[in-house]
Amino acid sequence: MEKEVIIKPATTQIIDFRIVQRGTTVESINKLNQVFHFIDLSYAKVDIFYQGWIGYRSNEQMKRVLEGHFMKLYQQNHCRKMLIENSRMSGSFSDINNWFAMEFMPRLFKMGLKHIAVVLPQNIFAQLAVKDWSDKLKGFNNGNFESLSEALNWLALL
Repeated sequence: MEKEVIIKPATTQIIDFRIVQRGTTVESINKLNQVFHFIDLSYAKVDIFYQGWIGYRSNEQMKRVLEGHFMKLYQQNHCRKMLIENSRMSGSFSDINNWFAMEFMPRLFKMGLKHIAVVLPQNIFAQLAVKDWSDKLKGFNNGNFESLSEALNWLALL
């Protein structure tokens, strides 16, 4: 079993979470001890920043992950390609899509991100939110895919 390193412990706030690293994977874990976000740094060696969302997470949790350890790890790895694995995501996040498209993603673009492959969620509400987000993106070559292998194959061709 891989050694677990706690990067950030959770506080008593209900929306708070802890951040744990196991090998090359960094996980955000909610109060119910469920992983809701992960970053797999092993793909950085092939210029892909691989991350994903699992289950439900609040908009506040998404922002805290993305503005926190996500951004720090992205800055350290400088990948031109991003793989977002959302197949197990549930619930909508449409309320923050404008923030994603107008504030967060342009920061990544300035840091060198060029291509984004998204594995679509099975959950219809999350799927609609991803499609809305994709429609708002400017300056990126992005694609939505039904499977992880399709997304990886597309990124490999770039």
